[in-house]
Amino acid sequence: MKQLIYGHDPQIAEWTKNTFGVHPGKYEMAVGIIEDGQLVGSVMWHAWRIHDIEISYFGPRTMTLGIARECARVAIDHFGVSRVTARAAWTNKTMTRGVKKIGFEYEGIVHNGCGVDKDAVMYGLYGKNLARLAGKGLH
Repeated sequence: MKQLIYGHDPQIAEWTKNTFGVHPGKYEMAVGIIEDGQLVGSVMWHAWRIHDIEISYFGPRTMTLGIARECARVAIDHFGVSRVTARAAWTNKTMTRGVKKIGFEYEGIVHNGCGVDKDAVMYGLYGKNLARLAGKGLH
């Protein structure tokens, strides 16, 4: 069973960098995804803007509904936001399908959002959809 672990932000950020070749940059929180005692993925929370925070998810085949629900609860309970923004490379069809399944809505293209000539697709999860995923009523 996969679960999230907290409190090891620098180690999780370093693992993410080494495993996925992506420098996490400035982040608000790094959460690990553990399965069978092994780190198999991470969730990086960054770009917190009072009511919105961005989420980056690393870990092929690690997303479960339980993890998505816990991430939604972190967004509301820890950061106090009403919106979560996710970006993915437009070529990452697994991610773009997955975020839509849990309630994110397509919002547009971010040109060069994944590097030079590498566009990203942006999605938002907010309001009642965020609250529903977190298992909460609207504030």
